[in-house]
Amino acid sequence: MALTRAIVLAACFSSFVTATFGAELQRSCIEPPATVIEMTGINTKHARATAKFTGPDIIKACHEGYVGQGSYGSPEECIRQTKADLLGDTIHAEANCSTGTMKLGQMSFKMPIENNCASGGILAAPAFKMLCPSYRGKVVNE
Repeated sequence: MALTRAIVLAACFSSFVTATFGAELQRSCIEPPATVIEMTGINTKHARATAKFTGPDIIKACHEGYVGQGSYGSPEECIRQTKADLLGDTIHAEANCSTGTMKLGQMSFKMPIENNCASGGILAAPAFKMLCPSYRGKVVNE
């Protein structure tokens, strides 16, 4: 019983720490980032992260200019519509830190990547660096 409680507390604490430090994943240049709620296997062949769109993610994005990326008349309209579209949705990322590959949502990448929106590299590079901080290869083409 004590071991189970310790495992549950450790899992809750690690999720809390992740959210506290503001780790995010983003799957599109036209959607706001989502808060990372779980990370496992950092620096391994099976490094994984899961992020979830939260109310604060959406509110922040709508007040920081996400409104201009849609046809919203006000931040309140953006918040209302974006919550209806995304609230509670998840984003999954998985990286192989040995081979320098990763999958972010439905997109696959091999490092080094281009750091732009068209290729998705601008979204994948920070996710890969978060999952594989000890990777010795080049992550982004300069």
